[in-house]
Amino acid sequence: MLNVLIFLLMGILIGSFANLGKKAVLLNSKLQFLGLMFLLFFMGSSIGMNESLLSNLKTIGIDSFAYASSAAFFSIVFVYGTTKRFFERS
Repeated sequence: MLNVLIFLLMGILIGSFANLGKKAVLLNSKLQFLGLMFLLFFMGSSIGMNESLLSNLKTIGIDSFAYASSAAFFSIVFVYGTTKRFFERS
C-alpha cells in the first residue's frame, strides 16, 4: 500500500511542477488507457477463476442491487428534504 501512495505522490508532484507538452500528455493518456484495460482484463480473469464467487454470483448481484438502490433512494430523499428545508423561498 505504501508503494501505491509513493507513486501517487510522485505523479502529483511531476504533474504539478512539470510543464509537459501536448505530445507527452497524449502519450500519458494512451498509457493510462492501456494500463486500465490490462487491469480490467486481469481482474476479470481472477474473478473467472474463483469458483466460490461464480457459484454465489446471483446472491452477490441481488445484494449489490439492494445496496445501490437503497443508497440512491436515501440520497434522493436527503437532497429533497435539504432542498425543501434550506433552499426554497418563502
